[in-house]
Formats: sequence, C-alpha cells, structure tokens
Amino acid sequence: MLGTKGHKLINGKQTIYDSTEAFFEKTGPREAFKSNLFKELSLYIATKTSIRNGAALLNRMRRSDKGIIPMTFANFIEREGEVIQRCIEEKTMAAIEEKGFSVEADGTVIWKASGERVKQCDIKPNQEHINEETVHEAAKRLKLNEGSYNPSDYEKSSVNISSDDVGVKRQTESRPSEEGKTQPKRVENTVIHVEMANASIDPKESSSSSYILNSSSVSGAFKLLLGFLCMNRLFDKTLVFFVDGARNLNTAIAAMFSFANIKIILDWYHLSKKMEETLSRICNNRVYRNEMLQKIMPLLWRGDVDGAISMLKSIDMRMVKDSGSLNYIAGYLERVRKTIPNYMLRAQLGLRNSSNRGEKSNDLIVSNRQKHNGMSWSDAGSVTLASVSAALHNGELDNWVEHRTLSLKMIERLTPKRPRRNRKRTEVAYSNGKTKAVAVVAA
Repeated sequence: MLGTKGHKLINGKQTIYDSTEAFFEKTGPREAFKSNLFKELSLYIATKTSIRNGAALLNRMRRSDKGIIPMTFANFIEREGEVIQRCIEEKTMAAIEEKGFSVEADGTVIWKASGERVKQCDIKPNQEHINEETVHEAAKRLKLNEGSYNPSDYEKSSVNISSDDVGVKRQTESRPSEEGKTQPKRVENTVIHVEMANASIDPKESSSSSYILNSSSVSGAFKLLLGFLCMNRLFDKTLVFFVDGARNLNTAIAAMFSFANIKIILDWYHLSKKMEETLSRICNNRVYRNEMLQKIMPLLWRGDVDGAISMLKSIDMRMVKDSGSLNYIAGYLERVRKTIPNYMLRAQLGLRNSSNRGEKSNDLIVSNRQKHNGMSWSDAGSVTLASVSAALHNGELDNWVEHRTLSLKMIERLTPKRPRRNRKRTEVAYSNGKTKAVAVVAA
C-alpha cells in the first residue's frame, strides 16, 4: 500500500499548518485516508451486509490481510451518515428560513417576521383537479349517484406523502444506575416517502418521481419534509397524506401543515385489517363475522361511513361477545370519517388509496438491513445507517462522495413491466373425484 508523507509547521506547541488537514479530510487515530472510490464502495456495501462481513469483503477485494477492521468500518459509516443527515437538516432549515417560516416547539408554522401563524389564505390554492366530466363518466361506469361524491375532490397533480415508523432492537450500552429503571427496548426511525405524481386513468400517461427522508422522530421527519417542500416549491400542489390511522401522525400533520392544501387519506389496507380484527373480537361466530364483513366493506369502499355505522348498529346482539369493541369501532369510524374517501372512484380515476410506498421505503431504508436475528443498534448507529441507505436509494451517493453535498431533488423511478405470458386455466380433479382445484399454468 502506498503512503503519502505529511508536513507540519509548528510554533512551539501550536500547529500553524498541517498538509494532511489542508489536502485530506480528517480521519480518526491510525485511520488511513480513503479515496472517493473506496468511500463509495464502503457506503454501498454497508447498506447491503453486516459491518463484519462488509469489512471482510473490502479487505478481500483489496487483497489485504491487515486492511480495515470492523470497528473502524463502523465508525466511518456512522460518521458519514451523521454528516449526510446534518447536510439534509441544514439545507431544509435554510429553505424554511428563506420561505420566511419558523417552526414552533409544538410543530406550528409561523411567519418569522411577524410571529403570526401561517394561514391557508397565505398560500396559493391548487387548481389542478381532474376534469369534472371525466369524474362523472367514471362515476357513471361505477353506477354511483351524483350526490355520493364531490367531482372537484380528485387531484390531477399532487404531492403524495406516506410516512411509516419502524423500531429495531436497541443495543444495551450500559446498566441502568437506578433499580427498576430500564432503557427503551427499541430504536425508533421515521421514514417519509415523497412522490410527485400526475394522475391518469391510462397507466402509460401517468408519471411520478420520488424522494425518501428519514429521522429519529416523527417531529424531526416532518420538519425535514417541510423544508424539502419549501426547497422544491411544492406548496402550490395538493399535499395528499396517506396514513395508517396512527394518532401521532395525524396530530403532526394537522399541527405543521394546516396552512397548506392538504388531504389526509386513511390507507385502505389498514382500514380493512382493523375492521376484520375488530369484528373478530365482536362476533362470537366466524360465519356471522364474515357475513357482516361482506356487508360493511363494500360500503366503506364507496366511502359510505354512515351506511357502515348503521350496519354495525344492526348487528344481532345475540352474536356479540364484546359490546365494548362494537362501540369502539363505531366511534373509530366517526373519528376518521374525514379521512375515508370514495376508494372505488379514486381507483377508477387512477389515484392512490394506499400508504404502501411508505412501508416499502421503510423496508428499503431500515428493515431489510437492520431487522435480522442477533442484530442490535445504538441510536446513532441505526439512524446514520438509514441516512446512508436513503442517500443510496435517492441516487445521491455519487454526488455526496464527489462533492460532499446533496441535491434533495426527486428522481423519476422507472420500473420495467414484465411482458405478460399467455396462461391457460386447467382444472385438476383429486383422486376422490369429488373435490376439484383450479391451477394456473403457463401455456
């Protein structure tokens, strides 16, 4: 391995000039300087495999038995992730200040100059909605009554935002000093997926670009989101938040983005799952439970909350084993009424109904790398590695390694579609000649 000599100019005990700090970035004790190519490779490998395996792989690629050790590798990744996260925080904070905003401790956004709360009338309203005639045509195909939907409530161009929390096993750093006092068992991360989408019934005409943000807390993640929207000048669009019904997310959205053109939509999967689980607690008969689901879920799919609540109230009390859960689910539907749209019409118009992009982003940034048997993480280690993973997924890694900055610009993600294979349905009878199963096989 080649070495480079450094030179220092020292006056007594004071260092006046050090060529190693002037030309090269600062490193830890006995830590070798890393080239840009090595940095990029190290950051990439750290997002794909464990620190120990990553260090062994780097040393094997360099044909070195005494190369980088796991502890040095871990420190380098943590340091890089910390600087990446700091860069995002500084850029988003600068964008918030440039907009003239300031964020209070409770998440409220105020005008920095006057101290007054930012209001909806201060922001240009969004006029980009799907043509009403198109909405009426889609509703007609679905046989919906005109009074059951608002034709101006369907966004053509929007910023779709999905947020998801994930916890990974915490690393025990020290024994608690007080008896009975324990450390939290999990390290929490919040990941936000931001997507700029143009809706269209024809999938070939729709387009989207996206970016992923992460933080150690919900409030921190939404503050980054506020700065990101300021940077990209997206407040003239409708902000559509897809949530899973968690109160902390709804509270954070209402506090920070009440001035914007926002729409909150309860994810259909979570609504369906909640109804299924709650009705299982309510009904003492599985068959009756399934009958009620078949009646209630089509009503919710059409956004008919009143109809769903009425159906719940008509449940045969002889089939109820937990009346408390029955009152709870009726109250829940009443509480989230404003976040339940006409899912069926949105799907027909090519609009999203799901927060799955946020959950998938969480898998890509945190879970796939950090949630494995035997793994545990410190607060700094988990968040900084998630920051490195986010930079890689956002296509920012090259920019970071070469220029030590991030663009915070959404990138278009193109997923090539698989060519459809011709398939035929074949019925296969079991040996008893009574039961039949249908298998789908390729032609």
